[in-house]
Amino acid sequence: MNLNLAQASSDADLVIWWEQGFLPEENEQLIQLVRKWEQATQRKVDLKLLPVDLIDQQLNKIVADPNHRQVPDIVYSVGIDTSLAPKMAWQDQLLDLTDVLTPLKPQYTPVALSQVSYRNKIRGERSYYALPLWQSDDYIHFWGNLLEEIGFDSQAIPQQWDGFWQFWQKAQAPLREKGHSKLHSVGLCMSSVGFDTYTSLLMFLDAYNVAVVNEVGEFLLEMPENRQRFIAALSQYTGFYTQGFVPEVAMKWTGAGNNTAFLDGSILMTQNLTLSIPLTQKLANNPYNQDALQRYQQIVTIDRPLKTDGTPLLTRKGIKQAIVPKASPHQQAAKEFLTYLVQPENITPLVQGFKGRVLPVMPKLLDSPFWKDSSDPHLSTALKIYDRPSLIPYEVMHSAFSEVQSQQLWAKTVLKVIQDKASPTEAVDWSIAQIKSIWQAWERQA
Repeated sequence: MNLNLAQASSDADLVIWWEQGFLPEENEQLIQLVRKWEQATQRKVDLKLLPVDLIDQQLNKIVADPNHRQVPDIVYSVGIDTSLAPKMAWQDQLLDLTDVLTPLKPQYTPVALSQVSYRNKIRGERSYYALPLWQSDDYIHFWGNLLEEIGFDSQAIPQQWDGFWQFWQKAQAPLREKGHSKLHSVGLCMSSVGFDTYTSLLMFLDAYNVAVVNEVGEFLLEMPENRQRFIAALSQYTGFYTQGFVPEVAMKWTGAGNNTAFLDGSILMTQNLTLSIPLTQKLANNPYNQDALQRYQQIVTIDRPLKTDGTPLLTRKGIKQAIVPKASPHQQAAKEFLTYLVQPENITPLVQGFKGRVLPVMPKLLDSPFWKDSSDPHLSTALKIYDRPSLIPYEVMHSAFSEVQSQQLWAKTVLKVIQDKASPTEAVDWSIAQIKSIWQAWERQA
C-alpha cells in the first residue's frame, strides 16, 4: 500500500484517492481496512490520502480531459455529492455501480439511494453512479449557558420561522450588556468558500417554499412566485448581516470559520453540517481541557424551525459517496473493493471512526452501543433528525446545479447584497440569469 502522495505505484492493482480524515482515527480505520483487503485478495493498493481541494482539482482535470493519464479507480471526498458526481455522471464519465448497489438496496435508507441516482445525458437515463457511504445532516447549535445569563429559556425557543430568528436577535443586546461586548447573536456564513453559505441559504429558500428545479429537470426559479419568494428569503438572510447580527468576518469565513467563531464565544448560535462543533469538546480528560465536558453540556443542538407557512421544514441530508471514474484501469477490482467496503462489519469501524460526526446510511448499523448513549444530548437530537424525510438536492434533479455550486453562485448572490450593495431584487435577478444560463448550456449538450 503506497501512502506517498508524490509517488505513483505503476504496479498497483487498485488506486484509491481518499479524503484526509478530520480525525486520526478516520485515516487509521481506512488504512487497516485496505490492508485487510490486500491480505485477503493478494492485490496491491495504492492508497492516497489527499486534501479535499486537491481531489476536487484533479477530478476537474479529468472532467476536462477524459484521457488524463492519471485516473484513479475509486474516489471519496466530502464534495463529491454536490459538485463532482452529478457533473461526471451527466457526461458519462462515471462507472455505473448498479450491480454493486442492487444486492444491498434493502439495507439502505431511501434517501441514500435517491441521492446517488444521477442522470447520464449521453446515455439518456438515470442510474446508480455512486455508492452511499454515510450521511451528514445540518444542525443548529447554541450556547445554552449564555441564554441562561440573560434569563432566556432554552426550552421556549419559538418554532415559528420569524419568531425563531427574532429570538436570537433579541438576545444580542442583553448579552452585550452582560459583558459579551463583541458577541453577535446569529452565526450564518456569508462567504463564497466551502459549503456553509450554500446550505444555510438553502434552508431559507426551503422555508420560503422557493421551487428552483423539479425532479424532471425543469427550471422553475424564474417563475414570478418563486422569484418573489427568493427575494424575500435573500432579504431576510442578508438582513442579519446588514443589521449587525452577523459578524463582519462571516463574509470571509472558510469552512471552519463558524466553528471557530462559535467555540471562541463570539457568536451565540450557528448552523453546521455535522456534529463537529460539540464533538471538539468530547475529549479524553487531561490537564489542558478541564472545562471540555462542561462546554459539551453547555452547547445545545436543536432541529430546524417550521417554514414560513407553519409546515415542517424538511432536512437536506448530505449523502457522502464513493465514485469510480469510467476511465478507471481496474474497474472490476474497484467494484470488488467497494462491495467489501460496505459490508456491515467493514464499514461500521469507518463510520464510528468519525466519532459521531456522520451517521450510517444503513439503519441496522445504528443497532450498536456506539449509538445508544441516551445521555448524550447532541447524539439523541441527531438521531431524531436522522429519521426525518429529506429534500432531493438540486444537483440530483439536474446536474447543471453541480456547476452552479462549483461557481459558488448561491454564495455570490449573498455577496452581491452585503458586499456589492445591490438590492435583494437586483441580486436575485442576477442570480436567476446566471443559473438559467448554466442550465440552458447543459440542456444543449449532446
